[in-house]
Amino acid sequence: KSSTAAFGNAVEKETIEGLKRLYRSGIKPLEVQFKFGEFYSPIMTDADFDAKPMVLLIGQYSVGKTSFIRYLVGRDFPGMRIGPEPTTDRFVIVAGNKTNDSTIPGNALAVQADKPFRTLQKYGAQFLDKLECAEVDTRKGADILDYITFVDTPGVLSGEKQRIGRSYDFTGVVEWFAGRCDRILLLFDAHKLDISDEFQAAIGALRGNDDKIRIVLNKADRVDSQQLMRVHGALMWSLGKVIRTPEVARVYVGSFWDHPIQNKQFEELFLKESHDLLKDLKSLPHSAVVRRINAVVKRARAARIHALTIDHLRQKLPYFGKEKAMNKMLENLEDEYKEISRKHSVPLADFPRVETFRKALKRNTNNDVSNFPPLNPRILAELNEILSAYIPRLQSKHSKRMMESGGSGDDDEVNPFPEHSDSNGMRNSFVNLKENWAIDETTFEQHQQEFDELGPKHGLLSGLQVRETLAASKLPTQVLRKLWDLADIDGYDSD
Repeated sequence: KSSTAAFGNAVEKETIEGLKRLYRSGIKPLEVQFKFGEFYSPIMTDADFDAKPMVLLIGQYSVGKTSFIRYLVGRDFPGMRIGPEPTTDRFVIVAGNKTNDSTIPGNALAVQADKPFRTLQKYGAQFLDKLECAEVDTRKGADILDYITFVDTPGVLSGEKQRIGRSYDFTGVVEWFAGRCDRILLLFDAHKLDISDEFQAAIGALRGNDDKIRIVLNKADRVDSQQLMRVHGALMWSLGKVIRTPEVARVYVGSFWDHPIQNKQFEELFLKESHDLLKDLKSLPHSAVVRRINAVVKRARAARIHALTIDHLRQKLPYFGKEKAMNKMLENLEDEYKEISRKHSVPLADFPRVETFRKALKRNTNNDVSNFPPLNPRILAELNEILSAYIPRLQSKHSKRMMESGGSGDDDEVNPFPEHSDSNGMRNSFVNLKENWAIDETTFEQHQQEFDELGPKHGLLSGLQVRETLAASKLPTQVLRKLWDLADIDGYDSD
């Protein structure tokens, strides 16, 4: 069993195991037969299914990527360096464990069977020298790492440095992580909005993962309101040139680190933006199973298109003059796509980009598809049945069982934040849960009075309402954040 397993209850584990069986029996054979793993994404392993949700951070140097991770984790992690100069020169995977703080070098990390990073070996030793895993002992804090793994990346190069280049395929590595991460955060500094060639190439590598992307405008407390309006407009204009989608990207504005906000007029805005973003990240563990199912469906459709395309090109090759015929088909690949689409009733939108397929075909087969075996109709039929029947049935069963178990999946699991229908909030919960309180009833009533004086709405207080009271305690910021996380029972405090 993978030590990175993210699924803590019986229903989720059973669904993931069922998904593994469907992949191994009906999807993987087609991928192996037509070398899908070599063309696009490597063959999936159990560790890929069991891994915790991952969050990828991308941005130019000194935009606050490492500080952002530390802000969420709540403490330093091994190998962390923060400064105005380019400090992170490698890919750092920040994960949690239950032993002690440690660092795993890239070469060792890439051979561990219980972690989903083995296929990174294809990028070579020079990349693995620039990869490491910082494991944080979550018994000493950093509880978020029990549920989410963060991937810090080297600052994107600009100017003369980007012309020097890197010793490994940076864009390829970004594309690898983008395909496996559950959320991608593009960070921008309010004072550095330019998008260099390497940054543009990195954003281009995210294509196909648009639903995962979130934009973060960091360090926005260092400008005034008029400048912030102009900075936001300039950022949207720049993004519109590189992210080709009809929808407007959501931009989270704030200052994501432990220091006080410099421009106090933005305090309420930044607090709401921060909680919007944190709410989005907190949702990742709860929807991990559904996203795994979605990823497998997406992969199965891509593998089916790949097999149909290779088989179509192979069948049209003549006995003599194969190279000339192949070049002609590749020149008119869009027409071939249309023919396949009509013949097999598959949407054109499922096909890879023409240029992407041409490059992959040249790289992996030197444009020779004659050695591929004929497409077995039985394997294709099994794949179609998995997509049309088995996976929908698996997802329906998962949703039903989660609803029956109240969303927990385990009958004996204790909810640390029980819900109460009493409109007075927690007042009457003291009687019901008295054995769980560390204070007597008199002390409870005193604190309840102080709570009521702050003006709760539907039994809840927002972060703005309690900020002064919490700050008056003079506890460290990290302790206050931990207290608020424990008290934030609805996961969103702006209402």
